[in-house]
Amino acid sequence: MHLLKFFTGISLLVVLGFVTLCYFSPKFFIKTAYMLVKLELSDIPEISGTTLSKMVVPSTPAAAAKDNFILVDVRTPQERHVSVIPGAVDADFFERHFADYQHKKIIVYCTIGYRSGFYARTLRDRGLDAYNLGEGIVGWTHTDGRLFDSHGQPTRRVHVYSRPWHLAVKDHIAVY
Repeated sequence: MHLLKFFTGISLLVVLGFVTLCYFSPKFFIKTAYMLVKLELSDIPEISGTTLSKMVVPSTPAAAAKDNFILVDVRTPQERHVSVIPGAVDADFFERHFADYQHKKIIVYCTIGYRSGFYARTLRDRGLDAYNLGEGIVGWTHTDGRLFDSHGQPTRRVHVYSRPWHLAVKDHIAVY
């Protein structure tokens, strides 16, 4: 009985410590969350936000069409209304213009990479060269990546899906 109480007490301390660390260290929070995503999506290749920023992100979908890659945002219209990575198209647009992108590298993103990981898996199953953006748009904010609002203007606002992800946004205004 004492052993059970001991392990329960230790477990509660570990959980409390973890929650405290996540609260005071947004970078730890996002790294831990993404590590859990990676466990489930370990078969999907990814591109980091740092690598993407070095690929010279285009400012519009038309400019993106000329590059050897395309960004596909799988978030909801409400999330995309707040901000997008420059040059990204939504999944519906991508599917309608599928033939234009068959021979390009497809980089898919969402908030932290969970939804986009599943879409990237679907695209890979269809024979496409698809990658998940590591840590999603939240990770993108940690690379100081640019964001545009629905009017094409630069913004520091980012939709973070829900309140817990508010902690992970660096130097941006979280919207949920």
